[in-house]
Amino acid sequence: MSVMLAFFFAGYFVLGGLDYGVAVMGRDRSDLDRVAPFFLGNEVWLVAAVGVLFGAFPLNEGELLSQQRVPVAVALAGVVMVTASYGLRLYSNALRTANRPQSRPAHTRVAGPDVRGGSASLGGTPTAGPLDGVARIGGALAALGWGAALAGIWQGGDFRVTPLVGAGAFGFLALLSLHGWAFLRRRWLVFGGTTAAIVAYTLAAGTAPAWHAADSATLALVGPTVYVLLPILLLAQAATWWMFRARHHREASVAG
Repeated sequence: MSVMLAFFFAGYFVLGGLDYGVAVMGRDRSDLDRVAPFFLGNEVWLVAAVGVLFGAFPLNEGELLSQQRVPVAVALAGVVMVTASYGLRLYSNALRTANRPQSRPAHTRVAGPDVRGGSASLGGTPTAGPLDGVARIGGALAALGWGAALAGIWQGGDFRVTPLVGAGAFGFLALLSLHGWAFLRRRWLVFGGTTAAIVAYTLAAGTAPAWHAADSATLALVGPTVYVLLPILLLAQAATWWMFRARHHREASVAG
């Protein structure tokens, strides 16, 4: 089960880290829009990883979350900010599509938030700040928080700010930023390198704690559930990337 835990967390940091890297490195709304269709599927890996941690390693779950509560709280705050930004973008894009003149008569169009240019509006009146900035700050917080948490796990004991933790946090921010940039610019060799580095960093942190699995009765329940859900998750992820790959390639070519 420890292999499955490592797999889910590595998958989350590779795919969720892509969301945060694009949020930090995106130059404009079109860059963020290109990763938005993948966002929810990418974030599901966090739910799966935490589910395996809670179910199969309850002692480690309590210990790690207690010791690393500060960086984890920072990371989750960033995740919420990025999630809200991408969610509003998807909602606004759907409204704009529904309200196109050729799609619906004028009297049936739906009023709702609009985030063109990075700001939300209702009926043309701004109602929120630039979502580009929210996404960028959220992506940076998520990367810094997760990087500090992984370094803190490697360091051991209760979380404390040390040169190792600082290097881990800012190094992870730089790594995820490069990861997002490579995706946006279709630099697949670089993307492969950043993927390998993210996996290596995650696995290195995971070797530090002594893992204590749950009792056999609990594992007998958790194990089959994980093995059934894993292929479903992989198929859904593959289908999402297959459906939106052409759009990403087209928009990347336009962006140059």
